[in-house]
Amino acid sequence: MSDHHYDYVIVGGGTAGSVLANRLSARADKRVLLIEAGADTPHDSTPPEILDGLQPWLPRVAGERFIWPKLNILRASEHPEVERGEQLYEQGRILGGGSSVNMMVANRGLPADYDEWARHGIEGWSWADVLPYFRKLERDLDFGSSDPELHGQTGPIPIARTHSQHWGRFTQASALALQAQGLNDIVDQNGRFEDGYFAPAVAVENNQRVSAARGYLSPEIRQRPNLTVWTDSHVNRLNVAGNRISGVQLERRSQVLSVSAGEVILTAGALQTPALLLRAGIGPADQLRDLGIAVIADRPGVGQNLWEHSSIGLSARLHESPLPNDEPNAVHLLAARASSGVDASVPSDLYLGILSNWALGTASAVLWVNKPSSSGQLRLRSKDPAQYPAADFNLLSDRRDLDRLREGLRLLAAAFAHPAVAAFSGPPRLTRFAEASLDGPLLSELLQNDDSLERYLRANVGGVWHASGTCRMGSVDDPLAVVDADGRVIGVHGLRVADASVIPVIPRANTNLPTLMIAEKLSDAILASA
Repeated sequence: MSDHHYDYVIVGGGTAGSVLANRLSARADKRVLLIEAGADTPHDSTPPEILDGLQPWLPRVAGERFIWPKLNILRASEHPEVERGEQLYEQGRILGGGSSVNMMVANRGLPADYDEWARHGIEGWSWADVLPYFRKLERDLDFGSSDPELHGQTGPIPIARTHSQHWGRFTQASALALQAQGLNDIVDQNGRFEDGYFAPAVAVENNQRVSAARGYLSPEIRQRPNLTVWTDSHVNRLNVAGNRISGVQLERRSQVLSVSAGEVILTAGALQTPALLLRAGIGPADQLRDLGIAVIADRPGVGQNLWEHSSIGLSARLHESPLPNDEPNAVHLLAARASSGVDASVPSDLYLGILSNWALGTASAVLWVNKPSSSGQLRLRSKDPAQYPAADFNLLSDRRDLDRLREGLRLLAAAFAHPAVAAFSGPPRLTRFAEASLDGPLLSELLQNDDSLERYLRANVGGVWHASGTCRMGSVDDPLAVVDADGRVIGVHGLRVADASVIPVIPRANTNLPTLMIAEKLSDAILASA
């Protein structure tokens, strides 16, 4: 047998790919190859920007070192005075993928999110079905032993929180202000599922980020003789034989290699995975023919159903204080779920976080639509694998999402106006998510003019790096489904998708933990069919 034949070839060494490499190679009789376009993160020499669990924004401000360069997406619009601009969309290009560059929040979402998946006809994906996999992936350092029905104790990913008894004065004041808006402390966002505030759960241990690569690809796992990990290796195309995917072609160390596989598993993310399918001839037949691509499976859903959480930020100047900074040295202290009331059938459709940075002299907040109604799509610009697909999130295309942001901003305005918070900070100004500018318009003024607020939101709305849904799961008779409940691409042999692309409807969560869960569950499905 050739050295370039494997039972499983996993394309993309991000969150999902790291899980699959671990679980599939646990079968000693299966040869597994994991291919990642970005750099390695060896356990003993992980780049310090990635390992730092106290400054999780560092990987995103390191230029193009850890992300796909110049990857732009379309955002807003649908206002006569607002042009549709492009936005850089930072997607991880390093082992561990998004889990190596994101903000480390470990959020499951609500049971209703997964029961909604089951109502879409996807057998085996209700809350009762996925909860065992959430438990399997985690080692909850706070609730694992006290609440084992809901939390895991032995998984690869540690889950921790900075509990309220350790918060400093500003965070305590912010919690008091949220309480005045009817939000109480629910303590455990992953175990209590009503509205309220809480200390966010994060994948951090000993002040270090624990990415999927660090958690699942430990030195012991990498020593398995049946597991090969290739980093700095870029897959250009899937190899097609009839309606079967027989392997992949890639560039590695300035060489073009062809690798054959019993099964290819795509875990390249919601923007890159559908592009690989489309270039292989799997997708909307009319689009493929227009690009001169031979159609092997007409799946109109490939590239559709592109989800993201629409976001906006706030920033306010902190008053000078003669007292030393008493806040814990952590970025994630206080967050909340809330209901906008825009659609009574959709509770907890808002997520927000509040924090202070005494070194910069600012207080800030982030707000996003936790349960959006808007979704977008992507399509190929060219069959050239060097060219990114054109992605359009269509943020705020459904008017309800604009109204949700407005209601969330009213809640935050009331919180910052509360005397306990106002004692620390000035009036908040609007800014883009993850920016700390104090040059934006005053929130109080924009809230008095709906048209001005709409213009600002449409011009400045962003996402939160939660792209998902472009190869969604569904029943085999669903014309817009791309994969079945076991991740198999419908109408194609030898090919599965096992990343955030398969999400049918985005959960009320940061998508890293759900993606870990999906990869855990699909690993079991793959091994069960081996």
